[in-house]
Amino acid sequence: MKIPASCLALAAALVLSACATPKQQCINDATQQLRSTENALATAQGNISRGYALHSQSVPYTVSHTCYRQYPHTNTVIPYSCPSTHYRTQTTPVAIDVAEERRKAARYREILPGLREAAAARIAQCNAQFPE
Repeated sequence: MKIPASCLALAAALVLSACATPKQQCINDATQQLRSTENALATAQGNISRGYALHSQSVPYTVSHTCYRQYPHTNTVIPYSCPSTHYRTQTTPVAIDVAEERRKAARYREILPGLREAAAARIAQCNAQFPE
């Protein structure tokens, strides 16, 4: 069974965050909301420029294989079907309300300066708490 890429990315992020120093973890936490809002703004701007959103999902498909086994008493090799499930990412366009998407982008732009200031203050606290 193949694991979807989104699950692998999440697992990799968790493993890497466990390897981060306390200072790096602190800075990562301090900038999480800022990064999320910047990503949401970039997504909204992309949707506006395209005129539609993109929806991605993992879709399973089966790959047929032929496997072989040998009967121990007769040494006869017997083929048998051994299908395996794989996943691919399918991206489809989704209709959006461009006016609403513009309002969302404007709200993100409004709150970004405050988030940047808050993140800078928290990063300064991290640097003070965990000097190099």
